[in-house]
Amino acid sequence: MASRAPRVTHRSYGSLLLTLGFLLALVLVLLVGGITVRASVARSFSDADAVRGARMMVADLLKEQLDEETGVRGYTAAKRDVLLQPYDNARAQMPDSFARVGAVLQRLNVPQTQSALDDARRTNARWLAEMARPSIAGTAGSPALQMHGKQLVDRFRADMRLIQDELARQEALADAQAQRAILGIEFFSVLAIAAVVVAAAIFTVQQYQLTERLETGRLEAEEQRHRSAEMQAAYAVEKRIADTLQAAFVQNPLPRPERLWFSGAYVPATEEPNIGGDWYDAFEISGDRVLLAIGDVTGHGLEAAVAMNRTRQLFLSCALSDPEPGQVLARVNVHLLRSRSPLVTAVAGLVDARSHEFSYAVAGHPPPVLAEPGRRPRLLESGSLPLGVMEGATYRTRTIQSVPGAMLVLYTDGAIEQTRDVLEGERLLLDAVERASGEPYEDTAAMICDRILGDRRIADDVAVLVIRFGEESNPSLSGRAL
Repeated sequence: MASRAPRVTHRSYGSLLLTLGFLLALVLVLLVGGITVRASVARSFSDADAVRGARMMVADLLKEQLDEETGVRGYTAAKRDVLLQPYDNARAQMPDSFARVGAVLQRLNVPQTQSALDDARRTNARWLAEMARPSIAGTAGSPALQMHGKQLVDRFRADMRLIQDELARQEALADAQAQRAILGIEFFSVLAIAAVVVAAAIFTVQQYQLTERLETGRLEAEEQRHRSAEMQAAYAVEKRIADTLQAAFVQNPLPRPERLWFSGAYVPATEEPNIGGDWYDAFEISGDRVLLAIGDVTGHGLEAAVAMNRTRQLFLSCALSDPEPGQVLARVNVHLLRSRSPLVTAVAGLVDARSHEFSYAVAGHPPPVLAEPGRRPRLLESGSLPLGVMEGATYRTRTIQSVPGAMLVLYTDGAIEQTRDVLEGERLLLDAVERASGEPYEDTAAMICDRILGDRRIADDVAVLVIRFGEESNPSLSGRAL
């Protein structure tokens, strides 16, 4: 008796439609969850960066008061006008420093520190009137008056300590919030992967039951088609989550100091659905100086993202006491070794808007590019081991004296390795910098990325940070992610 072909029942089709509906609902839930997680992460990192910036400003204010005291003491002891230079410089800077600190504290909504700042401002004014000026005039020699001056200085420092303690508490709260957000990312990603795996397993079982009822010739074709659909759905979900989280990590606003223009760009990899470890940062410190950092954590995925976030925080914390680039890298290296962090390549830099001076140190990272008017762009010197490799590693600080109109370009290795030939990649980068140097300042980093990458699919993330020296006021530029 001839055999009959297996039939596909309405119940089988109903089960398949139910599974597809579940997958669609899962994708929508993951999309909404990814947007929510991105907002939480961005807010946590923004709060933490703002508090660290305020602590650096308070440290600068305390240093300026110490410079005033040092200058007066030196002049009182030796009666040489040159010894008053720290005092004169500090007096010129302190009003602006008080105003900046007050604005930041108000923006951070830390009202308990405002009264301490106001008291410090009044105490400094009293010290100038009752101690500094009489000492310079030679009329402050009595022990009682000297003791009064010490009491005023101690009161000023107590006010600064109160502010620093409150900001440290706020910083701890912000760090805890950021860590909770990162744990939320890990939980959300694990949940998403588990849900996709479960859905794929259900879909596979139902497909297997269905294909058992099909003819032998159709079995392989149907199985291959459904497996491909499952893989594409899982890839799309994971890629959407990765892109959302990476954007939350890297899109920080760039500073807007006088006589400096900043532009940043980040291009995620198109061939890998994992989160990368590339980042860049720029942060104003005392005077007209800006601290720069760009780096790349080895690996991909959540581990690289967490390590990247911790490394960015380490750069800012290690620069609080001394922003000299080589020392910043050395201190970050110590912390990374203690925490067994993945290997990190980085460049730390310090630019002075007034003197057009650029100091930098390199830890296993591609060298910065300098383009000056009338000259071909060139790669600066580099060297030293990556961070997290060897205890006691030292990092040399190099200093470049530039000119108005010059442009510095910092980048990650993805910018020169897309052609699989580093020398060719460097040539393309220098050509792109030369062409961009003649263009308007806005979106310079994006122009460089466009000219290097074109329309090709890229296997590694690319981050670019551009700094341009000028004489006019900043036109309020900021970086963007592509």
